[in-house]
Amino acid sequence: MSVVNQEEPLRQEMDQGTETQETKRLKENFGFFGPGAFLYAVFYAFCMYKNGSGITFPFFALGSLLFLCLSLSKLEITLKKGSAFYMAAIIALSVSTFCTDDTRIIFFNKLGIFLLTMSLILKQFFDTSKWKLGKHLGSICQLTFACLGELPRPIRDGNWYQREKGGRADKKVWQVLLGLAAGVPLLAVALMLLTSADAVFRQMTEGLLKNVNLGNIMNVLFRIVFLFFASYALLAYLCKKKIREEIVCRRKGEPVAAITAAALLTAVYLLFSGVQIAGLFLGKLQLP
Repeated sequence: MSVVNQEEPLRQEMDQGTETQETKRLKENFGFFGPGAFLYAVFYAFCMYKNGSGITFPFFALGSLLFLCLSLSKLEITLKKGSAFYMAAIIALSVSTFCTDDTRIIFFNKLGIFLLTMSLILKQFFDTSKWKLGKHLGSICQLTFACLGELPRPIRDGNWYQREKGGRADKKVWQVLLGLAAGVPLLAVALMLLTSADAVFRQMTEGLLKNVNLGNIMNVLFRIVFLFFASYALLAYLCKKKIREEIVCRRKGEPVAAITAAALLTAVYLLFSGVQIAGLFLGKLQLP
């Protein structure tokens, strides 16, 4: 028993020695990242539940960028030059998604938002100035799947935070949770009394609550739990800096042939774009 007790502190010291500065800041600021990831997950469920491309979609995109900026600030990471372009493109695509009902456009818009968001995140944690398209796509795939191994991190970091800094935990967060725990039963009692007192209010309340059932509740809870663990795990993996920044050059031939073929395709697409602009925006062509 004594040997086990002696090995555990040694193992913890070795783990702490291999941690990056970002990982240490993530753990030390769990009082922000834990509740922040939970509120972000609740916001996601509110915006996206049975409304994946509605008017709340741009608000969810804005909320995601705000949560990213606040998280970077807590990790003491400054937004890099060029990040505004990514953010503007994400917002533009989210507005485009809301303004159309074409499922194909919605699919490609969401795919573009996903790729832009992941590229924006990678840009903040790594030097991506020399990365090519293949390196970007490979890093996005690595980040997407490798972060699944960090899903238990919120529980582990939460236990560490309570053990090491439990006395300095933000009391306002617990007061809000306590207020919610006391307010929900009071709200239920008040609704029962008010619906029994007025028929119009009862009809309106029944109309609002008619879709509340066990399946819907489980759906919302699953969304909240999944995004809470997924968003925290994504940050945790990024903080570990496991993605290699350097690029290994494997080129063996001249790129002239590929450039020539790409130039022909580019010319065709430029002609196509010119026809679209002249016909749809300038009114210079007549539709067949």
